[in-house]
Amino acid sequence: MRPTGMMHPTDGNPIPPDTQYTFLMTGGSSAQASDWLSTGSTAVANANAAGVGVVRITPISTSAVPMYCVANLHSTYAAANLGTSSVSSGSANASTNISYPIPSDGRMFQVPGGSTGFSVAAQTSGYIHVEVWKK
Repeated sequence: MRPTGMMHPTDGNPIPPDTQYTFLMTGGSSAQASDWLSTGSTAVANANAAGVGVVRITPISTSAVPMYCVANLHSTYAAANLGTSSVSSGSANASTNISYPIPSDGRMFQVPGGSTGFSVAAQTSGYIHVEVWKK
């Protein structure tokens, strides 16, 4: 896994990643999940074991309207319904049920090392790209 090439992972623009996940979303509250993968494309125990530190998630519409999506970087519990509320107990990996909204221009996140996988969901059809770097 390539490092971001940045002095601080949330500053500026990173170098192109060598790892990317692409999900085809079919709409109608579709959700997809994945384990974190090693450089050999095998599932590993958590983000730390995969070398994952920073991700950029970008939804791309297959129509002319902007697309948004939600992502859960702790688990496979992403849900497209944003009409519910979730509360974290405050510990680093306790927020397994919280899906974060991703606007159409994308968003970058630092990934907790204990994350066992991730998930994305969308109410409309399109693609969701997840670019991955180590810190």
